[in-house]
Parts: sequence; structure tokens; C-alpha cells
Amino acid sequence: MIKEFGISIYLFLFKILFALFKLLPIKNKTVFLSSFGDNAFFIAKELSKAKQHQIIFINQAKCKIDFTAVPTDNKKIYSFETSNVLDTFLSIYHLATSKYVFVDNYAGALSVIKFRKEVKCIQLWHAAGAIKKFGWSDPETSARSERAKLRFQQVYDRFQFIPVGSQQMADIFSESFHVDQSHFIYTGVPQTDFYFDSAAKEKANAKLKELYPVIAGKNIILYAPTFRKSSLHSMKVKLDITEFLNKLDDDYVLLIRLHPSVQEVTNFIEHPRVLLVTDYPHLSDLLIVSDILITDYSSIPVEFSLLGKKMIFFAYDLEDYGKTQGIWAQNSLYFPGPIVKTTSEVIEHILDPAIDHEKIDKFRNHWNTYSAGQSTSQLITVIYDPKDL
Repeated sequence: MIKEFGISIYLFLFKILFALFKLLPIKNKTVFLSSFGDNAFFIAKELSKAKQHQIIFINQAKCKIDFTAVPTDNKKIYSFETSNVLDTFLSIYHLATSKYVFVDNYAGALSVIKFRKEVKCIQLWHAAGAIKKFGWSDPETSARSERAKLRFQQVYDRFQFIPVGSQQMADIFSESFHVDQSHFIYTGVPQTDFYFDSAAKEKANAKLKELYPVIAGKNIILYAPTFRKSSLHSMKVKLDITEFLNKLDDDYVLLIRLHPSVQEVTNFIEHPRVLLVTDYPHLSDLLIVSDILITDYSSIPVEFSLLGKKMIFFAYDLEDYGKTQGIWAQNSLYFPGPIVKTTSEVIEHILDPAIDHEKIDKFRNHWNTYSAGQSTSQLITVIYDPKDL
């Protein structure tokens, strides 16, 4: 009740400021409201070629992307956190006066604002696919207050365009956001362009080996679990690191990357062959250098499948997770690799050289139907008025 009251006060003030700023002229600029930022980075780099187009980055705290690397001087970067009053004030101004607005997650503030008819609002979702459920499909959404449910749908209704990489993802968005098929544009997912760029992949590989010299010449295992609602502040890694070190020799290095929503890991073991890489900004770089991905219900396999490498699904809490968060299905179109529940089983599959390439290829084609290396340029062509670029 107290939380809802606080949200209501914040949204009321947001609504008033937005309405005042809407009295000002709209400008030729793009706002990226980012929780993750990967897709925004690719689009912004392409937009930076348009010298007269201003780019505004409004970042939530968990966004780790360094947008200072976007090659243009015509940009501004703000912290979109209530504790930063001035940045929040300026962020609202830019949201109210921009012609193009991209968001990459649920953004509650959208529930109380209405963009002008000439403004385009695009949901640039942070994941290329989905194994776990979200939005209206999340089993716990039905238990939320009626006020919260109304707010959820008001946010979803702001999404005029939703780029997708597959019909499967369009269907999932349709059910999760209660939006019809007219909202989807089949341009592919911008961040997947990286996997079709040989020069960019080579550069990323070299950069990571320079940053983490221990990985050079090793078998690199990336463990990237998704979040659990009960452990967003801190998470205990269920993969037994000691067993990993004891059973796998010095040829193996373990990288651990937590979901951006998780603030800390409570049982990390310091060791030269175990690296915590959660703060490294670009997941795509980590996937490039990794030989095997260990994950659970994350969407990361959709991107990793573009590399044709082995995946192991460490789903130790499969039944419980299905009840609390929900997963779409338990078959090879969602889990294109072995599903295991113990560290010993994980290690067995690491040591087993077999890879089911047919299953991975089918998974890749299912989720990345329209993500073929030109997604960023295709999206810009569909969304932008040529005279604004």
C-alpha cells in the first residue's frame, strides 16, 4: 500500500512536468530510455551519422553501456533515477520534446503521459527471444492490485512499434502486452547485427583477451543465470565453483555473469580461473570468446545460437521457477541443449564433445528469422522520416 502511494505521487509529478514541457516545440531528436542499452547502442551508432539529429540517453542505474563511445558530439547522457533530481527533470523535458522515443523494458512513467501524434514510441525490448514469461503472462501479475494492472496496460498501450526477430517473439509480445499484430515490425533485433560482423567480433575477442589475459588459449565456460524474484538484491550462485575447479583442469576458465537486475553474488570464490564479469558492459563480447554457455531460463541462448556453440541448461529449480515466474515451454525450441540439475551433470556435458548442431540450427532459425545482419539499418528505414536524418 505504501509502495503504491509512493509510485502514485511520483507519477503525478511526472505527469505535471511532462504536460508543461509538451507546450514547447518538438525537436528532431531521439531519446533512448534504457535499462539494458545493447540495442540502443547499435541504433545510436547508426544515427550518429546524421549530424543534425540529437541523441539523448536516459539511463537507469542497471544500464552498463558506455554511451560516451557513440561517435557524435551531438548527444547528452542523463541518469534516470529519482535520487538525481536535475537529471530526472531534464529527462522529462527531453521525453516531452523528442520526435522519437525508444524504451527497452517496462517503463512505469509511460502510464501517465501521452505523446503528441507525430511522436513515435518504440519498444526496443532488451531480449531477442523469451523462455521465461513476463507482462500479463507472468503468473504473479494476476495477484497485483487493480491500480497496478491498469498502470501496466497503460504502459503497454504506449508502444506503437515493437521490432521482432521472429513470429514466435511477436506472438509472445502479443500475449504478454495485450497488443495486436499491427504493432510489430519484422526488422530483426539490432544487437544481433554484431554476430554477422567479422571485424567487430575479432576486435571484441582481442579486447577481452587483453582485459582478461587468463582466458587466452583456454576453454572458456560462461555461466549466465537469469534472476529469481526472491533474490534480486543478492544471489547465491548454485553452480558449485569448488567442484568445477576440482574436476576441470587448468585448461578451463569460468566466467560468471549475473542478470543486470541482481546487485551482488554472495558466494563468489576468488580464484585465477574464475572471473566475475557482470560489470562488463557488452554481453555479445563475452559470448564471442566463450566456448560453452551455461544458463537456465535466460534469453541469451537466442543470440548464442548465432555462433553455433554448445549450450547447457542448468535448471536446478525448474518446477519452482515454472510456478513463480513461468516458462513458455519445455522443448528444444526453448532449450536447445541438455537440461540438468546438478553441477556434476554440468561438468559431464562440458567434458562431452558432442554438440547437437541440428537442434541448435533449428532453434536459431526459429528465433532469429529476421535477424540476419541488417536489423539496425532496416529498423531505422522503417521508423525514421528521411528528412530527419
